[in-house]
Amino acid sequence: MRINSYIHKAGIAFTLLALSPVLSNVLARTPVNDTFVKTETVVTPKGTAEKNILDNAPDPHIIIAGEAKIAKITVDLSQNVLYKYDNEGNAQTAYLIASGKKNTPTDKGVRIVTHTESYPYRSAPKRTKRRRNPGAYGPRVICLNKIDKLTGIQSQTGEFIHGTNQPNSIGKYASLGCMRMDNEVIKELAGEVKRGDIVIIK
Repeated sequence: MRINSYIHKAGIAFTLLALSPVLSNVLARTPVNDTFVKTETVVTPKGTAEKNILDNAPDPHIIIAGEAKIAKITVDLSQNVLYKYDNEGNAQTAYLIASGKKNTPTDKGVRIVTHTESYPYRSAPKRTKRRRNPGAYGPRVICLNKIDKLTGIQSQTGEFIHGTNQPNSIGKYASLGCMRMDNEVIKELAGEVKRGDIVIIK
């Protein structure tokens, strides 16, 4: 009787041991309180420094007029994400932005920072939109010129990186070609960039 009981218990133990990988997989997928926990990291208007996001940052290295440069900013238009880099070319932060609408898309290419401006943009030329309607541009504007990679020659584009009075547009293709950011973020970013910094839009 004792032998049979022992064999019976050993059989149950062996069966549980054999099933343990299956049970562990089932338990791993079992929701807590009927709710699955989402662990995916997403880019937000306030920014993220998560490694799995920054690993997708575009290469900031570029040759302009024969000279090696490291972009301070790259913009991935396919995801509406702006990446900021340190002086060594390491991605530091990724921010969700808004870019140009289908009929007024943000142009791809290389840009150079000329200067920054602050609300209410009284230093801007009188007939510019940011002088006529400063509230639409948020607290700061980063002004950009187009730069030819082969020659280094600059030309005006009318494109900026700026804040917005339409925060719900961030993450969408919503502008006339400029890149919109969270108002607190653009204040910080405008304080970090300097004249001559490179911006790559791709």
